[in-house]
Amino acid sequence: MKSRVAVVKTTPDTVLDDIDRALELAHVNRFLQKGTPTILKINISWHFWYPACSTTPWQLDG
Repeated sequence: MKSRVAVVKTTPDTVLDDIDRALELAHVNRFLQKGTPTILKINISWHFWYPACSTTPWQLDG
């Protein structure tokens, strides 16, 4: 499967619509079932790992 990246310039007023557009550009519906709860997790702290550094506490599995 080829990777696909979508980049959309956004503003505070259009951020929700822009997220929707980015997901469409990335063809998210080809990979995730509509109606299935899905969490998208950002991982920006991979340089220095410590518990919950890039995972909010409510997502962290013990």
